[in-house]
This record gives sequence, C-alpha cells and structure tokens, in this order.
Amino acid sequence: MAKEGTTSRDRRPFAAALGWSRSHPAAIATLTYGLVSLAAAFAAFYALFNQFAYYDDEGTLLIALKAFAEGQVLYRDVYAAYGPFFFDVFGGFFALTGWAVTNDASRLIVGVVWIASSVGFGVAAQRLSGRLALGVAGMIVAFSALSVLAAEPMHPQVAIAPLLAGITLLVAVGPTRGIAWAGAGAGALIGCLVLTKVNVGGYAAIAAAVAAILTWGPLYRRRWLRWPTVAGLLLLPFAIMLPDLREEWVRDFAALELLAFAAVAIATHTARPRPEEDEAGLRTWLLAALTGAIGAVAAILVLLVLTGTSASQAYDGIITQSLKLRSAFMIPLSSPGAAIDWGIFAVAAAGLAVGLRGEGPGRPSVWPGLLRVLAGVTIWFTVVGSSPLSLGPTGNYIALPMALAWVAALTPVGVGEAPYRRFARAFLPLLAVAQTLQAYPVAGSQIRIASVAFVAVGAVCMRDGIGQLRAWSATAGWRAPRFEAASAAATLALAAVLGFHSVVSSGVSGLVAYRERPALPYPGADLLHLAPPQGEEYAELVDLLHEHRCTTFIGFPNVDSLYLFAEIEPPKPNPPGAWPIVLPLDQQQRVVNQMRASPRPCAIRNDALADTAWLHGTPPDESDPLIHYIFDDFETVDTVGEFEFRVAK
Repeated sequence: MAKEGTTSRDRRPFAAALGWSRSHPAAIATLTYGLVSLAAAFAAFYALFNQFAYYDDEGTLLIALKAFAEGQVLYRDVYAAYGPFFFDVFGGFFALTGWAVTNDASRLIVGVVWIASSVGFGVAAQRLSGRLALGVAGMIVAFSALSVLAAEPMHPQVAIAPLLAGITLLVAVGPTRGIAWAGAGAGALIGCLVLTKVNVGGYAAIAAAVAAILTWGPLYRRRWLRWPTVAGLLLLPFAIMLPDLREEWVRDFAALELLAFAAVAIATHTARPRPEEDEAGLRTWLLAALTGAIGAVAAILVLLVLTGTSASQAYDGIITQSLKLRSAFMIPLSSPGAAIDWGIFAVAAAGLAVGLRGEGPGRPSVWPGLLRVLAGVTIWFTVVGSSPLSLGPTGNYIALPMALAWVAALTPVGVGEAPYRRFARAFLPLLAVAQTLQAYPVAGSQIRIASVAFVAVGAVCMRDGIGQLRAWSATAGWRAPRFEAASAAATLALAAVLGFHSVVSSGVSGLVAYRERPALPYPGADLLHLAPPQGEEYAELVDLLHEHRCTTFIGFPNVDSLYLFAEIEPPKPNPPGAWPIVLPLDQQQRVVNQMRASPRPCAIRNDALADTAWLHGTPPDESDPLIHYIFDDFETVDTVGEFEFRVAK
C-alpha cells in the first residue's frame, strides 16, 4: 500500500530509475566519475594557473622538451637527468601535434593527466573494494595526493603518476580472459617507469619480484631464494641510504622502512601458496609481466639510439646524471617522533595477527572488521592531510600509512583466495612502501607522488573490513538490506567529506585568488595569474632582455621559463635551473663558448635564489667555467628585486 500523500503512479519513475541504475552499473559509474572529474577540473585549473615555483623545474623541462621536439639529440644537445620515456611521450606529443611548447600548454596537459590518473586510481579502488562510493573516494584521495603536479608542471612526475595508476589498475582488475595481456601491460608500464626515473621504476620492479617470490609456489618453496629475498628487502633501505646514515633523519627513515617492510612480509605469510593448487593463471601473468618489462625497456632504448644518442651518452644521462642530481643536495623528511614506535607496533601487531590465527573461520567478531576499516580510512585521510584522522606532521603523508600497510597484506580469517589474488594482496602494499623510498634524499614533491600508491592499500583494508562486518552483522541478527544501507551511507559520507576538502573548498579558494591576481603579459603564459611581486619581477626582467637586445642569456641560477617568456633560445645543452651543482664542467665550458660567440650575451644573477633553491649554504665554486664567466665577465646595469641584470663588460 502506498504511504499517505503518494500513489503507486508517483513512485513509478523513481522505481524505474532505480531499476535502470541497478541494471546499468557501468553507465552509472561512468556518469559519476565524469561529474566528479568536472569538479576536479575546476579545482585543478586554478591550482595550476595560480602559482609558479621559484626554482622553476617547469621551465627546465619545457626548454628541454622544446629542443627535443625540434629534433635535437637527447643527452647530447639536450641536458636531462631523467629517462627517455618522458621525452618520447611529451616531446613526441608536441612534435606530432605542432603545439607550441609554452607554460599554458604544459599546464593544460598536466591537468588532463592529473585527472585521468586520479580516475585510474579511483577505478582501481572500486575494483578492489567492490563499491562505487569507495572508488569515487579513492579518486578524490589520489587527486589530492597528485596536487603536487600543480607545483611542478611538466616534471617527469607527470609521466610517473599515470604509470603508477596504470600498474595499480591492471593489478586490481585481476585475472580475466586476457590475463596474459594484463600482465604484459603491467610489466611494460614498470619498464616505462624505469626509463622515466630509474629509482621509482626500480622500486616497483623490486615490489613485483618480492611479491612473486612470497606468493608463487615454484619460487616460494625454494627457501634458498625466499629467505635471502626477505633479508634483502629489509636491508634495502639501509643499502640505499648508506652514504647519509650519519644524518639522524636518514637513520630514522631507514628504520621505519625496515619495520614497514617487515610487517608486510610477516602479514604476507597468510598469502603463502597452498600445495597442489592450480597456479597457471599467476604463472602466466608473471611471465607476461617479465616479457612486457623487457620488451618496453628494449623498445625505448632502441628508439633512443635511432634518434642519435650514443650508448655512452644514454648511460650518462639516465644513470650518471640521475645519481648526481640525487647526491647534489638533500631535503630532510619531517617525521613524527612516534614514527618508529608506530613501526614497532606494526611488526608486533602483524606477528600477533598471524600467530594467533585459528584454522577455521570461527565466530565472526565486530572488531577485526572495524579495525580494518579504521586502518583504511586513516590511511586515506593521512594521504589527503585532512582531519580528523590525519596523524602526522605537516608535509609527511607517508609515515602512518607505511605503518598500516601490513593490514592490507593480511588475508582475513576464513577467506580463500586464488593465487593471483594473493599475489595482488602482497604486491600492492609492497609497492606502496617501496615507493616511499623516493623521499630519500630529497623529501619534496616525491612524498606526495609516493603517497598516492596507498590509495589501493586503503581500498583493500576497507573491502576486507566491510566483508568481515557483513559476516558479523549476519550473526548479530542484522538483515542484509539494513547492513548494506548503513555501509552505503558511511561510504557516501566518506566520499563527501573528502570531496569537500580536496575539491570543492580548494577550487573555490583558487577561483578567488585567480581573480585577484594579474595575468602574465606573454603569449603562451597569459593564463598564469601570479601574486605580486613575482609576476612583476619576471615582466621587468623580460623588458630588460629586450631593451638590451640580448641574443642569449644565462642565469645564476637559471629561471628557464624566462627563455620562453622572452622568446630567446638558450645556449646548448639547455642549462637546467640547478646547473651550478649538476652541469658537468665540459658542458659548462660549452655554454661559455656559445655565450662568447653570441653578439649580445646577457646574464641574470640572484645569489639568494641560488642558495635557497640549490646551494643550501655551500658557496659557489668560482673556478667552474660558467660561474667564473658570469661573475667576472659581466657587469650589473640594473636590479629587479634580488635579481641583478648584467651585460658583458
């Protein structure tokens, strides 16, 4: 019977809509992600065009991409400390489309990649949790973590983010009819990651190898392989950080990494292979992944050589310069004083959870489910950096998630999983913890990029927790619709809270700031609105470059976007902003020779910026060719803020 004031006819449209939504879940998911993406695009635009980092990594990468797109040889004519895959993708895009390499174009591209990567993590979270609301919440968490892309547009992280999202999504999708293609795709993405940033890709490959050894029977049963692998995993942080273990923060960080890896390894004991089970699917996936990784690396390197780069130049750019950049300076990781305590408790809790497990499912209890859900929610709020469950100092989004990652690796009691699912359960937390090694030795934007891998970890925790709560509610007399309604309300509330803080609030604040700030007066950068005095200083410097008819110029350090603003070609090999600490002496001399051959060379010197951004108290070596040239062969004719504008004597 219809309630008072309603008729069965009034409810027919609602019932029809509800029935349609239940029978078309893919359409509902697509519509939902699309609407959230529109809101995210609003917030992303103002985040991207409201700021300009003083160290200008964006300009460094843009002039390198511009030169590469114009046909100059990578690692010979174009300085780079990153792998060739980044240049192949984005340099190739500019070359094929004919788009001008500008600040506006790069930021619009970054916005698309930012949102697409967030959707990828969200769909992975939905696949792992089985709930659209948690998928949307996971997308929002990823969007918040990847907000670092707005601070450093067109940094290689813009390639790392979708690669990590793709790997996570392919692993989350799980065994399908095309399991070999999924494995080959994941492996190829790991290979691309290696040739974008060697350390980031290497950590992903290590996580995959360790997960395979701990969950695939033919490898797991070889103790001579398994135990050294676990030992190597635990020692890995100390091996990587060995040169700087004299620093207290480095020792603490290495200890937390060891404890987090140990807790995950202990919990993974519940995902060990069982005798006499069919592991053909997992074997296919692993072999395909290995083939895909090798094939991707080989193809990228062959393409690099075909474009003119020699083997020695490739090694120098991909390995030598990358290591030199990492050793050039250090930014400490700010960690809570209790971080090591969290790690110790994580190891103890993982040991107790594994050691006290019963053989059978037993009577369901409310606590395991609640604790798993709490762990997942805490991980997500910490990644977002939002109350009420963000327990870490400002700027540290990884310490607590590292200590809780083992929860996702712990198979719920009484749950039987296929071999591939057990591999995924081990791989995802191992991947997340391994990615946090990026924070050494420079704990800057790497922290946020590393934190995004915990989106999948939180989703697994919540899926397991909700499943255990569902089993408990059935024994407690709850009707299934009642539990599903309560859990749906809770997950929707979670998505709403995260969405308000990470998308709506930040987007509105960005809109207000954008309207209050003046635009830069340059084609290709006129969408940028910068707060005074930064924008005015750049405008004055560009005016001085034109007033003195400079044919080329060099900065100490470089603000490379000025080459784009002033439409002046940089000397080869495109000196990066950090050239005082990373550019080899022979390449410095090459720049000096080109500057001297230019009709009207100019220089821009800012000692305070050089010290703040790169030198960090270390005095510049005035015997270096390019530093000596700037300091001694030019004279100051004007000042703009802390910038000295200099012309040749």
